[in-house]
Amino acid sequence: MEARDQFLLHMGDINAETRPKLADMLSIAEGSAYLLSTEILSATPGDERLVVLIMGSGSWGLIEDIPASPDGTVPEQYHAIILDEIASEAMRSLIAPPAKVRKESTGRPPKYSIAEEGADILIQHIYEGQSIKAIAREHNMSPTTVQKLLNKTRLQAADNFLNGTWTLSRNSMNWEKNLKILQWAIDHSSGIKRQKYEQLMFRLLSSEE
Repeated sequence: MEARDQFLLHMGDINAETRPKLADMLSIAEGSAYLLSTEILSATPGDERLVVLIMGSGSWGLIEDIPASPDGTVPEQYHAIILDEIASEAMRSLIAPPAKVRKESTGRPPKYSIAEEGADILIQHIYEGQSIKAIAREHNMSPTTVQKLLNKTRLQAADNFLNGTWTLSRNSMNWEKNLKILQWAIDHSSGIKRQKYEQLMFRLLSSEE
């Protein structure tokens, strides 16, 4: 049970005869009305000033309610303030628990980008033929980090071939190496993306150009 469930206010929690307006509202907002405060006004049981929060999907409402007298000589004092969507959102942000600040570990490895380190690694390994270990030593990375960056960058390169950002040409000296990148992407993808890679590979291999 959530902590706020203990504040839920139901129809059975009030006297509908002395609080008819509040009862009507609770019947509409069953399961989304919360008792914020209770102030005892007299020694008479049930004679309390209630402050109730109604939480709707689009708006919230605050209700102040004092019951009618048992003999009906004093009517129910019911006052409602409806908060519009902007005010409701402001209240949500005010009462929301503070975001937990995540402490960075001093031993956490630095973040690398595909556009920078990834591109360098792709060129060195695919086009220049350098080994993963050699690249790791040069960039002061672990071989595992180099391999992860290489894999992500190969997929990005395959997407660039797919959307035409990078041109695939038989006349290029890197034709065979580019096909290997595309084949790697086929082998390491699935679903619609893999189908697109396979279709591109088929067009390339069947083309006379």
